[in-house]
Amino acid sequence: MARGATRRSVVIKEPVSIGGDNDGLTPGESRVTTGGVCVTNGALARRSLRIAEPNAIDTGMRTPAVRSSTIVLLSLAVGVFFTSQVVLMALTAGRPVQIEWDVLQELLFWVLWALLAPRVVALAGRWPLLERPIGPQLAKHGAASLALALVETLVAFSLHFFALWLAGAVPGDQALTWMTRVRPSLVWGEFMGVFFYWTVVAVSTALRFRGLYAAERLSAAELAARSATLEGQLARAQLDALRSQLRPHFLFNTLNAISVLTLEDAARARHMVVRLGSLLRRSLDEDEHEVPLRQELLFLDDYLDIQRARFGDRLTVTLDVDAAAAEARVPVLLLQPLVENAIEHGWPEKDATTAIALRATRSDGMLRLSVEDNGPGAGESGQVREGIGLSNTRERLRRLYGDRAAMRLGAAHGNGVPVGTRVEITIPFSAAPA
Repeated sequence: MARGATRRSVVIKEPVSIGGDNDGLTPGESRVTTGGVCVTNGALARRSLRIAEPNAIDTGMRTPAVRSSTIVLLSLAVGVFFTSQVVLMALTAGRPVQIEWDVLQELLFWVLWALLAPRVVALAGRWPLLERPIGPQLAKHGAASLALALVETLVAFSLHFFALWLAGAVPGDQALTWMTRVRPSLVWGEFMGVFFYWTVVAVSTALRFRGLYAAERLSAAELAARSATLEGQLARAQLDALRSQLRPHFLFNTLNAISVLTLEDAARARHMVVRLGSLLRRSLDEDEHEVPLRQELLFLDDYLDIQRARFGDRLTVTLDVDAAAAEARVPVLLLQPLVENAIEHGWPEKDATTAIALRATRSDGMLRLSVEDNGPGAGESGQVREGIGLSNTRERLRRLYGDRAAMRLGAAHGNGVPVGTRVEITIPFSAAPA
């Protein structure tokens, strides 16, 4: 990694808990903690989100190390290429190939640069051109290229002279004269050496940039995946909080109804307690947020069994469910709050019979559910007040289906005359697995 760059890391914790200590919360609120995210929910009307210490993003921006042997071999390949160029130029010019100069001297020059190439790569990493400001890095590389090229060229030609001296081709005291004679070659060596140095630096910088870019893309993909996972966990936690809000509301209302019967009819009260236990066990055992409509109807029937024990013949419920709609997936605990609302707020008058009609149809790829009662309805205001059950249901529909779901409250019409209240829900049809 380049000097001056900051190594960063992501802080994403594992899921910790759902629910738990509610100190500091007002009644009716619940706290959901998942990973580094905390959601405080009071009928989902007030929410707070806290992300734990997002220091930065670990992009893994590290250039893969290239072995020195690989660098040397690549540099030798470059040397063989340029040596072949000199030999072919001699052949095409019609002159004989001089083994001493066209082959041996060329190879000696490039072998030395091949040995120096790993050091040049190291300098490219020490003074990276990707850093800003770039001026000081260019100056350092410029000085290093001139110095290394000069030293390498002098060493290459000195070794050439030493080989000639060992072979007895030139006397040892002629070194300075020999060097003076090959001055054009020394100039060529200096320029070629500087060019090779900067070529190695450019290639090393390009590879480093490619590594950074690949790591950045990988990091962005990983971060997007982690973010999607975290958002999914958060959405599920919020749905869990909404569903958990229904249980105490339903339990309180049912226990209140049972308490009325404990003195009047102990046998019916015991029967209702047994059915209530069955309902609670079923609701707690269900982990999914969507269930088949037929399963939801079974749960509703258990709930209605309690209400029939309470009201007897004064409560009638009519179910009209299309066979095609029975296998549709619906939110768990969808129907019970609607029917409970119709019972509690749709009682027509004392000692009268409450009639509730539930219908489920499938059309145009949508599931349409409606619950009607024959109670007093909205009255003169024309508006239906939403309690916890209805507002909770609306919020869960929004979170599960977004704009594809709709929930409408209004007056039911009997023979064209507004009678009672009608709740209609429309959600996308999705068949439950067999």
